[in-house]
Amino acid sequence: MRLVLRRAAQLLTLALLTTGLTGLAAPSANAATMVRECKLTGIGCVSFSGYAGRSVWGYPVTARGNNCVNYVAYRLAKNGVARQSTMGNGGSWASNARKRGFRVDRTPVPGSIAQWNYGSAYAPGYGHVGYVEEVTSSYIVISDSSYGGDYTSRWRVPRGDRNWPSNFIHFKDVGYKPPPSGTFVKVRETSATYRLAGAAPVRVFSTAGLGTIRPMLVSSTSLARLPKRVPDGTFLRGSVRGDVYRVTGGAPVAVASWTSMGGRKPYTTVDQTALDRAGGTGDYSRLRRYPADGTVLQERTSRALYVVRSGKALRFTTWSQIGGWRRSQVVDPAAIARAGTSVFYGHLAGRGTLAPAA
Repeated sequence: MRLVLRRAAQLLTLALLTTGLTGLAAPSANAATMVRECKLTGIGCVSFSGYAGRSVWGYPVTARGNNCVNYVAYRLAKNGVARQSTMGNGGSWASNARKRGFRVDRTPVPGSIAQWNYGSAYAPGYGHVGYVEEVTSSYIVISDSSYGGDYTSRWRVPRGDRNWPSNFIHFKDVGYKPPPSGTFVKVRETSATYRLAGAAPVRVFSTAGLGTIRPMLVSSTSLARLPKRVPDGTFLRGSVRGDVYRVTGGAPVAVASWTSMGGRKPYTTVDQTALDRAGGTGDYSRLRRYPADGTVLQERTSRALYVVRSGKALRFTTWSQIGGWRRSQVVDPAAIARAGTSVFYGHLAGRGTLAPAA
């Protein structure tokens, strides 16, 4: 029995030494509940951030552009943090950050740096650093890069997990930053899928016309922090009919010709249902059915002005008719001329003339 125990101890020691040499060996599945949501050789899992694998602040990278400290340096520089070179391996970042006057604690915040000490369960050899993307009451989401493994990943760590970071470094907390416009996201807690138009989520009820989608997972907490409505000036394209709209006063107003907009503009293709049923309840309310009352419309060529009242575009000639000057939004003349005549033109209820000011 003593020999068996001695042999087991030798094997355990060998395993620990091997783990120390690799620096980022993952623990056994039954020892933790962390979840890798993306793990790819190269930089694919963090490309949403704009990271291109080039050296930042003098930190080295692999041929594929990987190194945990370099990726974190890139995110910090992008957030406006002054150069922080010679911070050492990931395991040294907490102590070096303290020496430079930065706050280090156990509280995660989006934009803070997750850090693992030397000897930690997750990265016993060299320590590690990653970028905190999301924070919820039950877990955090981290994006990172690995020098030894030459991969990038996005993963979530439940509170209480053995792989929970040793510290969080607050160089410059910036809050949750959504991925770029056009990205598909899927909410972990509800499985609802959206496509971002600007930073606003537009629900995907059907993937018809959208092709194969590979959504990035986000928390319901992060979704709640995104704009409730698609911003004015955003161009949307319906996934089924291919119609183009410009969000105006919160509603998708028809664009029959790019000429009316001064030329072709970038657009985001969204679920046709989200457009056709705009103004409904729940996720249908992220777009209005009609532009908000008081929205001023202007035809680009004729310069004719209209104000929206109860969904109708009413022509006016003097600002005094609507109580003074307001910023106007360009619309396609066809959207007014054919207002209310079809589904495509249905986001204006009709047209008319505003009564002269008394």
